[in-house]
Amino acid sequence: MKRAALLLALLFFALPSFGMELVIFRSRKALVVEHYREERGEALMVLPGGGTFGCPIRQIARHVPGYVPPPSLPDPETALPKDLPYRKLIGKYCQKYQMDCRLVSALIRVESNFNPKAVSPKGAQGLMQLMPSVQKDEGVSDPFDPAQNIRAGIHYLKRLLKTFQGDLRLTLAAYNAGLTRVQASGDVPDIPETQHYVARILKLYPTL
Repeated sequence: MKRAALLLALLFFALPSFGMELVIFRSRKALVVEHYREERGEALMVLPGGGTFGCPIRQIARHVPGYVPPPSLPDPETALPKDLPYRKLIGKYCQKYQMDCRLVSALIRVESNFNPKAVSPKGAQGLMQLMPSVQKDEGVSDPFDPAQNIRAGIHYLKRLLKTFQGDLRLTLAAYNAGLTRVQASGDVPDIPETQHYVARILKLYPTL
């Protein structure tokens, strides 16, 4: 088993980076993976932050290529729709933190509908609806400044994605309901708002 895992890791880390992919399982679990490959009836994946995972292809409902702008791309926003608000900032910081532009755009759409002055009843602020604790951790001085808000939100989302080893449902649930609450439950909390939030982003993400 250890030898197989080692060979799988060597195979993938020898490949160039082509960006992330959203993998949706028949069990409704969703993973964001750094590499996806099918071979001899198996789906082989490398998870964000390291680690590998494999399963029979029959367990996968579909996989959707994401888009992570390479560091050398001069205009990283080019993969996003031209009428998408703040596309240059989204592209810039997705490039910096190696995150999927489509995922971030879907999250902003659901969080604030691209309103930089949005404030939630719970105190979340700006485009990516950053809570004060996240603002402090990410060094945000003005949460209503689109550049600061998008940079911090993307970096925070990347941190959560690594924490949950690419499990997008748990990552999004933690972004909405808080890391501690998701870690305590080990699943998407039984909170209607959070469950609806996760479902909306998972539905919107592949369409951008």
